[in-house]
Amino acid sequence: MNEVELKMGNFLLGWLLRFGKSILLSLLAFFAVLGLSVVAQTPGINQLAATRNCPGCDLRGANLSAISLAGANLAAADLRGADLSQSDLRGLLLGNADLRSATLVNSDLSGANLIGANLGSADLGGVNLKEANLTRANLLGANLILIQLGGASLVETNLSGADLRDIYLENTNLRGVYLPNANLMNADMVGANLRSADLSSANAQSANLKDANLRESNLRGANLSRSSLRGADLSQANLQGADLGQADLEAAALEGANLKGVNLERANLIGARFVKANLEGANLKDAILTDADFCDAILPDGKENDC
Repeated sequence: MNEVELKMGNFLLGWLLRFGKSILLSLLAFFAVLGLSVVAQTPGINQLAATRNCPGCDLRGANLSAISLAGANLAAADLRGADLSQSDLRGLLLGNADLRSATLVNSDLSGANLIGANLGSADLGGVNLKEANLTRANLLGANLILIQLGGASLVETNLSGADLRDIYLENTNLRGVYLPNANLMNADMVGANLRSADLSSANAQSANLKDANLRESNLRGANLSRSSLRGADLSQANLQGADLGQADLEAAALEGANLKGVNLERANLIGARFVKANLEGANLKDAILTDADFCDAILPDGKENDC
C-alpha cells in the first residue's frame, strides 16, 4: 500500500468513527418511523380482509381494486385517494365515508349505502350506482361520465356543476338535489321527483322532464329550451329569466310560479295552468296558448288578468 492509499484509508476510518454512529442512528430512526407507518396502515386492511367489517378504518390510499367487498361495512371509513376501481361493491355500507379523490372507475356500487358520503373530486367514470342511496352525499367535482343512477336516491345530494349529459334518471328521487350550473342536456328525467331542487343556471336543453315534480324548485336562469315538461308540476317554482323557447309545457302546472322575464317563444302551452303566476316581461311570441289558464296571473305587460 502506497502512502496516498494509506492516507485515504486513515481518512475514511476517521470519518466513519466520527460520523458513523450518528448516521446509523438516523437510519435506524428512519426505518423505525417507516415501520410504524406500515403497521399503522396494516390493521385496517387486515381487519377488512378478515371480517369485511371495518367502520371508521383508516384506508387512505389503499389498493382495493378488482376485489369483492359486496355487503362489507366501511361506514365512516377514511378512503381518501384509495383505489376501488373495477371492484364488486354491491350493497357496500359507506355512509359518511370520506372518498375524496378516490378512484372507483367501472365498479359496481348498486344498492350501496352512501348516505352523507363525501365523494368530492372522486373518479366515478362508468360506475353502477343503480338503487344506491346517495342522500346528502357530496359529489362536487366528481367525474360522472357514463355513470348509472337509475332508481338511486339523490335527496339533497350535491351535484353542483356536474356533467350529466344523457343521464337516465327516470322516476328517480332527487328531492332537494343541488344541481346549479349542471349539464343535463338530453337527460331522461321522466317522472323524477325534483321538488325543492336547485337547478339554477343549469343546462337542461332537450331534456325529458315529462310528468316530473318540480314544485317549489329553483330554475332561475336555467336553459330548458326544447325540453319536454308536458304534465310537469312547476307550481311555486322560480323560473325567472329561464329559457323555455320551443319547450313542451302542455298540461303543465305553473300555479303561483315566478316566470318574470322568461322566454316562452314558440312554446307549447296548450292547457297549461298559470293561475296566479307572474309572467311580467315574459316573451310569449308565437307560443301556443290554446286552453291555457291565466286566471289572476300577472301578464307580460305587468297587468293582472281577471278570471
